[in-house]
Amino acid sequence: MVALTVVLAASLSAQEPTLEQVLERVGKYVASYGEKAAVVVASEKYSQTVLVDGADMGRPKDLKAEFAIVRVAGGAWTGYRDVIEYEGKPVQDRKDRLVSLVTNTQGDASELIRIANESARFNIGPISRNFNVPTAAMFFFLPEEHARFTFTRKGAKKIEGIDTWEIEFRETKLPSLIMTRAGKNVPIEGTLHVKPDDGTVVRTRFKMRNFADVDASPEQQAPQQRPPTNPSGQSGIVAPIRPVEAIKMESEADIEVTFAKPAGLDLWFPASMVELYQGPIKVKVTPVMARATTRAKYSDFRQFGAAAKIVPQ
Repeated sequence: MVALTVVLAASLSAQEPTLEQVLERVGKYVASYGEKAAVVVASEKYSQTVLVDGADMGRPKDLKAEFAIVRVAGGAWTGYRDVIEYEGKPVQDRKDRLVSLVTNTQGDASELIRIANESARFNIGPISRNFNVPTAAMFFFLPEEHARFTFTRKGAKKIEGIDTWEIEFRETKLPSLIMTRAGKNVPIEGTLHVKPDDGTVVRTRFKMRNFADVDASPEQQAPQQRPPTNPSGQSGIVAPIRPVEAIKMESEADIEVTFAKPAGLDLWFPASMVELYQGPIKVKVTPVMARATTRAKYSDFRQFGAAAKIVPQ
């Protein structure tokens, strides 16, 4: 009888968790990510290549930036980029600006947003964007957002030697988290790779398609994300508005981020990001299809005191 009890207990403990249990762990992991990360600043090397109507537009455009994961008042967190060098030339008055701001115990959230929008002008290609920070997709997996998605376990996969579950997700609840300027829903879909035992996010990939409005500008604008989940109100996905002109062409965005645990830190942070953006761009008079591919690498992670918080203005 004792032996039977031991065998049954061992069998139960060896059972895999359910998909619902793993998703619950993912939600808790994402919700607590900012609290654990406190203030972390990394160096980013970002390279952009553009094809216009199939023709290569020259060598890649390279930039260097500082990327910060910060907590804001209310316990939420978000990520910001500050470009400090473009095409080998320093950007004036940028060095350590982001570090100084996020380590201030009364940091200004409006200044961080201004920095993010300012840095977006260095992005090239058919999609004008300021949402291309590597942690953007994490907000989709906060506990309160799970109900808007369907999740399907696709299998297991090793990523950089780590055993993960591959989970496919598709947004089904409307209105969608992301919408065009004209109010059209843009449901997202993609895959999520996580450690099933604790919900650690190892890789995210999400896609958006057909978000170009019929009356979209020649340099297509990425859609806007409503910020219903982040208490700070800063989702990091806000597209500027420009004068419009009638064009009807397909558009696509595909963003994949792989996370890793840097030496000396007991947390997982973005290690690399690969992006694809496709959409119309105006060449002289006629709009043609353009394609931008980007690659980013993250290194030199620095963690600062947990006392720093960014205060909304």
